[in-house]
Amino acid sequence: MERQVYTLTTPKVRGFAAKAVVSAPEGWTVRIAPPPRTGAQNAGTHVIYEMMAQAFPHDDAAGWKRYCKLHFGVPILRAEDDHFREVYDQSIKPLPYETKLAVMAYFPVTSIMDRGQIARYIDAIRADFEPRGVDLSLSEATA
Repeated sequence: MERQVYTLTTPKVRGFAAKAVVSAPEGWTVRIAPPPRTGAQNAGTHVIYEMMAQAFPHDDAAGWKRYCKLHFGVPILRAEDDHFREVYDQSIKPLPYETKLAVMAYFPVTSIMDRGQIARYIDAIRADFEPRGVDLSLSEATA
């Protein structure tokens, strides 16, 4: 039996997935996961970082990405992912602020978010920066 992935979109597909679970060899693992992020969501975050860099040129898009990951992404993942919280709290939380920002260039935050988390991340960035006068409007497909 080969690895199989089912996107649960119809009752028929659900039936195939259930049959695969019942017939899977002993010791195999089943994982149910939320749908992956959309391409528009991935692209939208990078557009937002560019918009922030234009509005606040004291940092570039990469710097604003690090800032957003630390200020908006980390709190979302710490609240929802026990493993992330444990790793972050042991390895990064004790570091000085400037070091935390630097580490965000290498520490996975947004890349491990699911569709709902990245949507909340984008909403949190907007909620913080739009009152500062930064128009972060993106098409609805991106949000």
